Amino acid sequence: MKIGLMILLISAAYVPAQDSRIRLSFTPESEKFAEATKVYQDIWKAEGRTMIEAMEAVSGLRFLETDIPVIVFEGASSSGFREKPMMLRASYPEDVKKATLIHELGHRLISQLKNRPPDIDEHRVLFLYLYDVWTKAYGQGFADRMVEVEKKRKGIYDYETAWNWALSMSGPERAAKFREIVTSNSGK
Repeated sequence: MKIGLMILLISAAYVPAQDSRIRLSFTPESEKFAEATKVYQDIWKAEGRTMIEAMEAVSGLRFLETDIPVIVFEGASSSGFREKPMMLRASYPEDVKKATLIHELGHRLISQLKNRPPDIDEHRVLFLYLYDVWTKAYGQGFADRMVEVEKKRKGIYDYETAWNWALSMSGPERAAKFREIVTSNSGK
């Protein structure tokens, strides 16, 4: 099995998303996460371009990073930052893996927004456009299901309250609020 893990690590050094300019390098934290790592690799290879295009189209931002390290493990997912790797939970079902990959990439995308209203934390900024990204990439049913999944997460952050706040606004209202934040960061 160690040989299989080594082959996976060597072959997975960088997985481009169908000619995307953004490359993710997926590495299992240990051998027991090799299969989950392959699922994430396959998702990225097949759908990464769709994900990036939806994120950039909805947000109006462009990714500044081109190479993102990713560790697949069993724990709370996180976006990482710059050279700090993104961490993705191994045990999620495939649709939740897709949603989580977009969620964590979304954090990295908005990391360029240094100015935001003091009453709007990072997840609320993310949720101003994440639902619409999921809808654009996979449809409203997918977005609705993934919001319900995230609302059930407890302990680290109050996802339910943040999602309720974001979805209390219409799509155009969320987009306008997000655009205000982007504009305050660009000086326009």
